[in-house]
Amino acid sequence: MKKNILFISSLLLSIVISGQETKQSNPDLLSHYPLPTVDKRVELLSIVFRLAGNFEYNEDVFRSYVADIHSHFDKYKNHPLISFATEMRDKNGVSFDAVMCMAIYLEQPPSLNPIVPFSQKIPERRWGQDNANKFAGLLKQFYSQARCEEFFKKQEGLYKIAQERFMPVYNALDVNWYRQYYGVQPEGSLNTIIGLGLGGGNFGPKVKYPDSKEDTYAIMGTWFIDSTNKPFYSVDNCLPTLIHEFNHSYVNHLTKKYERDFESSGTKLFDLVKAGMGSQHYTNWQTILNESLVRASVIRYMLKHNPDGKEAKNQLISEFGKGFFWMKGLVESLGFYEKNRNNYPTLESYMPVLADFFNGVAKESEAMFEIKD
Repeated sequence: MKKNILFISSLLLSIVISGQETKQSNPDLLSHYPLPTVDKRVELLSIVFRLAGNFEYNEDVFRSYVADIHSHFDKYKNHPLISFATEMRDKNGVSFDAVMCMAIYLEQPPSLNPIVPFSQKIPERRWGQDNANKFAGLLKQFYSQARCEEFFKKQEGLYKIAQERFMPVYNALDVNWYRQYYGVQPEGSLNTIIGLGLGGGNFGPKVKYPDSKEDTYAIMGTWFIDSTNKPFYSVDNCLPTLIHEFNHSYVNHLTKKYERDFESSGTKLFDLVKAGMGSQHYTNWQTILNESLVRASVIRYMLKHNPDGKEAKNQLISEFGKGFFWMKGLVESLGFYEKNRNNYPTLESYMPVLADFFNGVAKESEAMFEIKD
């Protein structure tokens, strides 16, 4: 582990220094890319759905922190909030990113009011307006009755350590790449949140405001603990995930907007890989499409910042092993996009070409998996 850290640190030293100069010393960039932080809303919602029994919120990688959670909160497992959270999971499928969408659509505690009025699709369609409002009301009660502020107060030292230890990852992120690659600048902020109770879970939700401003989040789990029983975040392990989660905020709305153009090919491809994708909790073609573009764009980032291609090749092999057998062609198509920005100034302008690409893959896959005696 130590050798890997030294190697990566040397490899990315220039990027780290560049990141420090462009983000921390530039007030405008810093307003778009705030310093990483532990967010009480994220911790609170992960605790609630841990108590509700959601398996994805019950990892125990950070055992001492998880032990503190159970020591403080287990006595409140019968609170009406926990029962309602369980009902939302079982009846509406509220899990994974739907939980984190709720977290970022709330004001910071103790108010926990919606930052914009809830609707059938806000904070996320699996909630629904009435259920979202009911949950927020119960959450306020829980925050007070379960003495949540007392718990967070005791963890302040740990939260500070986590924030400090995540800084090398944050500094290594080339934030200028997003504007250059996607051709657009976010109207709001891109926020890096460290989730101490998430284990290996990572999420990339966003808040949309009535004035079209958007605040994007990369919610990063904690999956390494060092010998001093403190969270540890290395550039080689965390940077690709951070790039990935921010990519979602540039990709997901485009695939939604052009959904009809991708539906036929997406359905065919998902039918081929759904068994393997199901084990990764990807359960529909829309998610597979989002993941494809996000993961291919991570590889494009790697190719730009590590021209020898070794890191990108390893990532490509990993994605192929996860079932994205079209990844090489997609990465190359996005390379064509990068080389022809006069014709395609934004990724959105390139979406028709990507739709043709996926249609071609779907057609070829029919012959690829057809067996003839």
